[in-house]
Amino acid sequence: MKLVELQKILGDRINISLEKDMTPERRQEENEQSKLIMLLAKQMINNGDLILRTEKLMAQSKTLTESVAYTLIK
Repeated sequence: MKLVELQKILGDRINISLEKDMTPERRQEENEQSKLIMLLAKQMINNGDLILRTEKLMAQSKTLTESVAYTLIK
């Protein structure tokens, strides 16, 4: 999934949370789904950050050919 797609999903979840005519039961379900999506989105963002930082480190240090982080993102 691309970050642009993730942003759309998160925006949709915000719009759902702002709906005023939901029953308490439906709001509870929507909040649980939003919480799950938020946790997954946070992990995706953290993974992307790891990749970017590893790529930057590898670019800065030409002698660094292997690392645990690079092994994880190969």
